[in-house]
Amino acid sequence: MTKRIGIVAARSKPEATDLGARIRDWLEAHGHRPVPEQAMGDAAHDEVDAIVALGGDGLMMRAANAYPDVPLLGINFGKVGFLALVEQQDWEAALSALVRDDFTIEDSSTLQATLLRNEHELDHGWAINDVVIRGGNRMVDIELYIDGYFVNTYPGDGMIVSTARGSTAYCMAAGGPILTAGVRGFAIVPISCHSPIRTPLVASEDGAIELVLATSHDAALILDGRAPVELQQDDVIRVTRGEHSFRLIVTGSTNFYEAVRTKFNFRIRPDAVPSRRHRQQTPAE
Repeated sequence: MTKRIGIVAARSKPEATDLGARIRDWLEAHGHRPVPEQAMGDAAHDEVDAIVALGGDGLMMRAANAYPDVPLLGINFGKVGFLALVEQQDWEAALSALVRDDFTIEDSSTLQATLLRNEHELDHGWAINDVVIRGGNRMVDIELYIDGYFVNTYPGDGMIVSTARGSTAYCMAAGGPILTAGVRGFAIVPISCHSPIRTPLVASEDGAIELVLATSHDAALILDGRAPVELQQDDVIRVTRGEHSFRLIVTGSTNFYEAVRTKFNFRIRPDAVPSRRHRQQTPAE
């Protein structure tokens, strides 16, 4: 059966563009139809069977936002590659598995964010990883409500609401939990909270999470690291389960636990080079 495979390559990485051309040729040689990004419209879920994204996790999120509910196969050109699971040297094996239907799809919930201001509701879209309120130079107070019940006020640098898929991103870096494969919950993590009551929570996906900015200090709403939206005192951010799913294609033996172990085993940047020259220490010193 002929497959229609979309190809999305990171615009800032010439090597990704080059591999995209090789994948196009490979698909055509094997009787399948490659679809370049510029040919995919808003109804991509009706136009392609899957999308191959050549880049890092940021590109995976961009592709998922642009083409919701389409299964994504990520080939890693980034640093971590927790969403882009396939390493570059393994692209042909992954493509072969894709076209012969030898894969699984992991469906993950997303987050919907709505800003309530002066009795008006403003839809700010959906996120794959997290919805974040981030303070500026001064500490902000965030009031947390779950299903209408007041939980606590958290003074600090802000608050993260993370999906299970996003729990290995900002959530983990801020001291939150990793939600393992299959967990149906959202992590709520205070950022640098100036209070002894700062333990992260995990709330049901079926609940409604509301974050209230209780101070006049600068703060912004950020979804998946996209452009920030300035907030005002008494703004309410309502976070619920999103309408769309993030659909990740998994081939071979790769699994969530292997990815956690290999991607985060202190080897994210093994070839890092310092940006400044530094004095080399000699054995005598």
